Amino acid sequence: KTYATIKQLDSCFKLRKYAACTKKDFYILTGWATEETVNEMLLRTEHDDAVELVIEDENSGINSTPPTKLKNFFLFRPFEMFVKMYGVPNYNEIDPTFFVAITYAILFGVMFGDVGQGAVLFIGGLLLYKLKKNDLGAIISLCGVFSTVFGFAYGSIFGYEDKLPALWLSPMHNITTILVYPVIAGAGIILICMFFNVINAIRTKDISRLLLDKNGIAGILFYGSVLALAGLVLAGKSGIAITILASLIGLGLLLMIVKEPVTHIMKKKKAIEGSKVMFVVETFFELFEVLLSFITNTVSFVRVGAFALSHAGMMGVVHLLADAASGKPNIIVLILGNLLVMGLEGLIVGIQVLRLEFYEVFSRFYTGRGREFRPFNKNV
Repeated sequence: KTYATIKQLDSCFKLRKYAACTKKDFYILTGWATEETVNEMLLRTEHDDAVELVIEDENSGINSTPPTKLKNFFLFRPFEMFVKMYGVPNYNEIDPTFFVAITYAILFGVMFGDVGQGAVLFIGGLLLYKLKKNDLGAIISLCGVFSTVFGFAYGSIFGYEDKLPALWLSPMHNITTILVYPVIAGAGIILICMFFNVINAIRTKDISRLLLDKNGIAGILFYGSVLALAGLVLAGKSGIAITILASLIGLGLLLMIVKEPVTHIMKKKKAIEGSKVMFVVETFFELFEVLLSFITNTVSFVRVGAFALSHAGMMGVVHLLADAASGKPNIIVLILGNLLVMGLEGLIVGIQVLRLEFYEVFSRFYTGRGREFRPFNKNV
């Protein structure tokens, strides 16, 4: 009984350090709780005369922004590590973990497609996760699964391109295709991210960001119309559809041009502050920067196909050193070569995919300026 009393007093003393206000006979704690735990807190304090609990809803005039509690599917949860590296999502912001998990694993698989090496990554990552409880191990394991899948698609196993039939294509024999398809997929990813930005703008009630931002409705009109127009031109189509798309491109550009004046008017400020000539010059260069960013972000995805070619090329060098063409390859050279490629290129590919996520994906819709919900101590 003495031990229990001392432990209770010790817990109260530790908790008292976090008090917003301390008096002689009481102290006040303020903080956030999840909706699921409110009823439990009420029940636990209902018959305790020493505790008075006041519950306020976040919409009742509280000025501070609530913390964010990340809650994801167990397969996606390890990728929260990458999201937190960039920043915790704001309370009203989309948690991009699910999208990062899907796109990261698929892009890694495309860049590092090999049945044998993918299986090794899967097993090694799984062991690392089970033994060390390391989220990076789970990420490696999931990437290994997609490497194996695309290995079957490429017909590649431990660098051999002729042992398995390619279910899709062989990168070294379809260089143009393997370089063009990732760019098309990248354009689709960018468009999806722009729709995420629209959702975030609706959640935060930011009209300017919703309608006039380069990643809002204006950007979607411009970029989507450019992609559709390029598709029609390459397909040799013509007619009224091209005229309509050209008009939508012009409308998107116009909306982006008037963003600053309209935003100033919405804030009850002067539409154009300073010289009108400077406004025209600044608008021109800002528009040029927007167009350049769309081009560079889209073309950046060509690296996905380039690394698929690089992987096949590096394994070709390993087989050459092992004299695989003779039919009696040097097994030690093959093993060491595969380990070197898995370690070196796997690391490079992992970094390059993360770069795509941070620069081409997050830059379109994600701020990461939130703070994570961290319970003080659920046992207190």
